[in-house]
Amino acid sequence: MNTGSSGWNRRQAVGAAALVTTGLALGGRTQAQAADSRSGTARLDGIDVYYEVHRGPLDGTTVPIVLLHGGALTIEAAFAPEVIARFANRRPVIAIEQQGHGHTADRPGKPMTIDQMVRDTAGVLAHLDVRQSDLVGHSLGGIIATGVAIRHPDIVRKVATLGTPYQLDGFRLDLARMQRGSTEAPSAELAELLPTAADFAAWRASFERSAPDPTAFKTILGRLNTMLAVWPGWSEDELRSIRAPMLIAIGDNDYVRIEHAAEFARLVPNARLAVLPGTTHLHIVKRDAWIVPMIDALTEPSL
Repeated sequence: MNTGSSGWNRRQAVGAAALVTTGLALGGRTQAQAADSRSGTARLDGIDVYYEVHRGPLDGTTVPIVLLHGGALTIEAAFAPEVIARFANRRPVIAIEQQGHGHTADRPGKPMTIDQMVRDTAGVLAHLDVRQSDLVGHSLGGIIATGVAIRHPDIVRKVATLGTPYQLDGFRLDLARMQRGSTEAPSAELAELLPTAADFAAWRASFERSAPDPTAFKTILGRLNTMLAVWPGWSEDELRSIRAPMLIAIGDNDYVRIEHAAEFARLVPNARLAVLPGTTHLHIVKRDAWIVPMIDALTEPSL
């Protein structure tokens, strides 16, 4: 059912729910226009992948934090200025816009895949001559961060995933069924957690301000939903291969099931699980004041 001229509907909401975090305090300027920030692109597999660097320089003396956004979002929509500032007050921050997101063009002649986004993320870090990094990814960004830790372990020191499963079935079972094409209506409980029409309007506006093709938002959303529906997930052996200390954080009212997150943490050799109280999937990034010290503590002994 279409609820307005933006083309938003519940089917889109269900699809996007598995991919995104809500926009936070969107302003009229991009993060790259803030003080002590710069932006650039890395030419990778036919497209220019956009990134921002906050509070550099990237001189190798400090390990940077790499922020990876949720699906269908720009850096601007995913990470409020105060969130970036909290991380950047400690050390340099690199934020990357994935294929088809924000300033980064799509590759329309090829399927959109998690593996390509993993390669693109590693490619941006190589372009910036970053030898090691701490990855922080929400939802889709956490799936990508996990993939970088598996495929490119030498460039990863720590990983934090926020509201992220390692397989599609790690989401609420009703959400996973709908992502695969079920026509069932969202339950009242799920409907309360889904993105709203206002969320979609904010995401679309941010996309249109920065995208090479401002008309492509709906197409990108469809390609993202298809990508996730066919994604095979990370295997148990792949998760056991991760060497970096890892924080697996979800909300207590997340799309990701608590038992799945616990299994995720059990499979990764040096992982810690955090279930954040009073927190939903869409708003877990707002818990940055809790998340930052948990990431710092990953290298401390368990009590």
